[in-house]
Amino acid sequence: MRLLFVCLVICLLSCSTAIDKNNTLPVLSPTDYSSKHVELSDIIDTVKYIQLDNSMVLAGFGNVFYTERYIFGSSKYGILMYDSLGRFLRQIGSVGEGPEEHHRYYYKMAVDEVNEVVYVFMRPDILLSYSFAGDFLNRVHVQFPENMKGFYPSSIRVQNDLIFFYESQCYYTVNNKPIYWVAIKKDGSLAKYKTGSRDKLERGDEGVLYPIYCTNLDDSTMFYWNLYNDTVFHVRPFHEEATYLWKKGKFRLLETDSLRDPPEGRIRCLRIIETKAFLLLSWDYMARKVGIFYLFYDKKTGITYRLEDDMIYDKRADMSLRFNGFDYLRIGEHDYLLSQTKSYEVANIPNAIPWGIDSDDLEGNPVLVLIRLKDEL
Repeated sequence: MRLLFVCLVICLLSCSTAIDKNNTLPVLSPTDYSSKHVELSDIIDTVKYIQLDNSMVLAGFGNVFYTERYIFGSSKYGILMYDSLGRFLRQIGSVGEGPEEHHRYYYKMAVDEVNEVVYVFMRPDILLSYSFAGDFLNRVHVQFPENMKGFYPSSIRVQNDLIFFYESQCYYTVNNKPIYWVAIKKDGSLAKYKTGSRDKLERGDEGVLYPIYCTNLDDSTMFYWNLYNDTVFHVRPFHEEATYLWKKGKFRLLETDSLRDPPEGRIRCLRIIETKAFLLLSWDYMARKVGIFYLFYDKKTGITYRLEDDMIYDKRADMSLRFNGFDYLRIGEHDYLLSQTKSYEVANIPNAIPWGIDSDDLEGNPVLVLIRLKDEL
């Protein structure tokens, strides 16, 4: 009777997210959502623009780490550090081939805000650390499981006293099991790792674990999921747990499918961003060039909506995230999306670019876009 009631309520609400048989985990789907669409601007509180000063002429930032006090970003000059207003402070470490230097481009960076340390990983197994003052601290060799050769993670993240290495393509294995993530201690020694339960498939590029993105919850939580499996996991510093389930359906990728030429109707989830109030999921039709669409799941009501495709976040200049990359972060008690634009694109928005546009560089340095999200819809 209770199950019938739950199903009836879900139908009435036109909600895409159900619960599993034990009434514990929400079930995610790309095909079921409310007939009411939501604009991205409906879930946005405020938008702040941070113009990086012209101490360095930048085409753009690579991966960006934004903390309450500082901004770190990778560039052609190496790792640069700015204050929260975009004023250049210093370069972190130096670029080169020396024992205390990092490569110009081929590295992964993570920031330990608590201990004020920047970590840089380089192939095959080098982990460098620098202070927020820019000084070299240490160089250690990372101990990967089973002597994995050539391992290069898609991202690294400091989670409490461990550094987690996350792999997004499952190219690497331990005893033929695909590796999902590896955690090391800060001295480089191996702490723990996670592999799939089944052997990696041998057919080309099948058996792929698709992108892993940081949720930055209070206890440094990350997401990971495998398109062939039913479960989405949270990885926390000392344990992982099942958090969401994928709905069964024809959109699901099968192990018999070819990723190069998947059957019509297959849809993959490329990204999950989880805030305190909602989930933001990006979905992609694998066999049709129709682009990515976004779904918004309201945790409070359990209703899923489709976001309007224009993805306008600032109507003052019709600024859109549709074709811009963006990340999620939490600052204090608030949730944010972080993106980048150019000075000329926001020149008509009052106070967006305090230093104006440089006459010698009309395109201008990158402007970081800090989008504060509402606590509820």
